[in-house]
Amino acid sequence: MSNTGLTLQLGKKPDAFCDAHHLLIVTDNNPVFLQEIEQVLQQMTVELNCHSVTCDRYSQALSEYQYDLILYNYCSNNNSNSYYPESTHDYSVSHPIPELAWWYDSSPRIPLVLITEPLGDEMAIACIQSGINAYVLRHKLSSLPDILETRLVSCIQQQSQTFKKLSQQINLLKQEIIKLKNQNSELKTADNSTNQEYFAHLNHDLRSPLANILQFARMLKDEIYGKLNPKQTEYIAGILTSGNHLYELINDYLDIAKIEANHEELYPDKVPVEDVCDASLVMVQGKAKEKELELIIDIADDIDFCYADSLRLKQILINLLSNAVKFTEQGSVTLQVKATSKMLLFSIIDTGIGISKEDSAKLFQPFQQINTPLHRQHKGTGLGLALSRKLAQLHGGDITLTSEVGKGSCFTVSIPAL
Repeated sequence: MSNTGLTLQLGKKPDAFCDAHHLLIVTDNNPVFLQEIEQVLQQMTVELNCHSVTCDRYSQALSEYQYDLILYNYCSNNNSNSYYPESTHDYSVSHPIPELAWWYDSSPRIPLVLITEPLGDEMAIACIQSGINAYVLRHKLSSLPDILETRLVSCIQQQSQTFKKLSQQINLLKQEIIKLKNQNSELKTADNSTNQEYFAHLNHDLRSPLANILQFARMLKDEIYGKLNPKQTEYIAGILTSGNHLYELINDYLDIAKIEANHEELYPDKVPVEDVCDASLVMVQGKAKEKELELIIDIADDIDFCYADSLRLKQILINLLSNAVKFTEQGSVTLQVKATSKMLLFSIIDTGIGISKEDSAKLFQPFQQINTPLHRQHKGTGLGLALSRKLAQLHGGDITLTSEVGKGSCFTVSIPAL
């Protein structure tokens, strides 16, 4: 054996051992008796892989290999008097041999068998109490094989118990994971049921009665059941304006809530792009005509179909076109469609008031509205743009904005191309 880390494979494996065991022999800086130890180890009946290092290379050896047992060749003849004066017997129980500091400080601490000269009873007890697993007197080195085999069997038993405990803990954790998965599934089922009840409640208890109120208000406004005086006409108009605003708010809120609760489903299909654009422009044509705005449609020649939920895509485009018409006092609103290699881009371009960078950052947040005279004049729900973006993201796309105050805005809806 040498300090270079010689590996020895010794003896045949008995039934009690299924693999070779790894033994690290540590010596002082002035190694002696190694040849004698090697000869004794030849008598081992178990297969050993042995490496030999000096104390100063102990940490390096542990970082390079995993050992089952350490055999420390303590050459106490050279230094025992200096550490343990017989007159005082002054030594630390936690460190009975100062040269073993390298072992005490290691983590994890590997079982250690000490080879040493005869020890006094007090010193022997201190060695065992300090954690040393066994010691062999040098003049009885022939007993080393039996001691090593005993310690190795003990190590195997401890490892077996450790593995058994770990296996039990793993099984318990698996059972806990299964239990948590079941609980999570039950919670999701309960949550879905609660959400369904919540949406049904909003629809039945809020939207339906409000729709009836609006219908009665329209009948009064149209004077189906008799003439109204000017004050009554004014009040009915106010009811309709406020009611329609509330109805839009409920619709937008329900849509956003369904998306966030993963209840909103898309029904994508192959849709003619021109038909979707025409249908969307028709919905804002009346308002644009009132304000003498030019509506422009510009579809690239290479675009014919897209794969999307036709109803939801129109909802997005109508929302953006309505905003463009609402906040444009003169000029035009353009619906432009072009394609990239991966995405189809629907751009709504207006010549309106534009949006500052500060306001752009909060524009797609629910219930956020821009504080300008024109925006205060055309009060919306504060949910339209947030809903439109979520619907675009459900398609696998997004909505982006480029704008300059006083020069107009461009909202671009991107969805995956066919």
